[in-house]
Amino acid sequence: MKIRTVEQLVDRISQDLSWRKKELTVFRGQVERAEHGVRPALLRASVALLYAHWEGFVKNSCHYYLCYLASLRLSYDELRPELAALSLRQHLEMFEDSNKASLHSSLVRTIRNDGGGRAKIPTDRDAVRTNSNLNWERLSEILCSVGCDFDRYSQYSDLIDEQLLASRNSIAHGEESYIAMSEWEALRGPVVEMMDDISTQISNSAIERGYLLNP
Repeated sequence: MKIRTVEQLVDRISQDLSWRKKELTVFRGQVERAEHGVRPALLRASVALLYAHWEGFVKNSCHYYLCYLASLRLSYDELRPELAALSLRQHLEMFEDSNKASLHSSLVRTIRNDGGGRAKIPTDRDAVRTNSNLNWERLSEILCSVGCDFDRYSQYSDLIDEQLLASRNSIAHGEESYIAMSEWEALRGPVVEMMDDISTQISNSAIERGYLLNP
């Protein structure tokens, strides 16, 4: 995917977030209008839908950002440490998984000699690893890797792990798990707020060149 300007990036992220929020609003209306006997089933489906949009948006927005950064053809020396590390992830993983001195020395040479070389920012969708299980710890790692502030969402760690993810997993695994309308509203609001804020963070980082070591 080619995203060459800040405007294209912001538009991509905005469009991705917009259709997700619209679908959640439509589904919310269906739940509110549903008959008493139908509502529990729709609420179960709403949890799975909310999680799908949550994971999908985090993955897509970060992916779009990496595609934009790759188009800038920046060097390792220019990037902030988190993004430089992401660009070197393949080497770092080989380093961790191997006891071979040749691989270790190769990584050291890359860091020493290629600092001024073009950073190989990954642009494949698998570069953003949610593992279909976007818990608080994994969210933190993803946002950190693209240079975003993840600590501002720490207040929602229990909500993400114990309410959103746990509820979604029990439903996906076929368990007889139900949620009240009030619980759904208390879950939907913060998740949409986090999606909005992540959109703002990434867009602002591109506009203000927050991806640079020295913006």
